[in-house]
Amino acid sequence: MNNAIKITNWLAPLASLIFVAGGGWYTLDAVADDSAALKSKVENIETRLTQQDVLEVKVEQVELRLEKMEKLLEKTIEIQQIQMANQAAICQATQARCSR
Repeated sequence: MNNAIKITNWLAPLASLIFVAGGGWYTLDAVADDSAALKSKVENIETRLTQQDVLEVKVEQVELRLEKMEKLLEKTIEIQQIQMANQAAICQATQARCSR
């Protein structure tokens, strides 16, 4: 009977220890799963931000190119207007038939 009392004295704490260890393992596993999911979300967001940054840079480059093209077009129009005025002055001075 003395052995039976010793086993029962150890049985309750051992069961509690197993229960606590199981609960701790379950909690660690759940935290690991949550961490993996969070890591995946963060990587996804970082990828999106990187792509967005690349797109913003491309848009900025396109805007700069458009501005350059607009300036070139304005300069071309200016030059053509000067040439037309010069041609009209030459035609008038020489009394040539320049209109077709």
